[in-house]
Amino acid sequence: MPMQQEIRALEVRRYAAMQAGDVEALGALLSERLVYAHSNATTDSKESYLGTLVDGSLKYLQIHFETETVLEAGPDAAAALGRMSARVHRYGGEREIAAMTLALWVREGDAWRLLAYQPTSLPPTKNPGA
Repeated sequence: MPMQQEIRALEVRRYAAMQAGDVEALGALLSERLVYAHSNATTDSKESYLGTLVDGSLKYLQIHFETETVLEAGPDAAAALGRMSARVHRYGGEREIAAMTLALWVREGDAWRLLAYQPTSLPPTKNPGA
């Protein structure tokens, strides 16, 4: 499978695992060296990110994403750029997030793993009826 298709398929699997709360499937996609940034400017390691899903302090209620571009960076690295919006339960309450995203994938051994994730928050959309 060409790299761009492979990375797009990995993004589909990652977002599906996030929404399903499937920590095992998600953990298999994440590098042990993961740096996962959130739209509120906090960061997690693989262990702490998966921990928030296990303990319920983070739950993805609904996610929509689009991978717009995959940039190949040699045979063992690629960046997936896109957009995502989600409804999440975080810090005891529900909130909506929307961001442009950068997911850096690297080949570790014989598998691709997410090494870094960086969202950039998008401004709230204006309600034309308001």
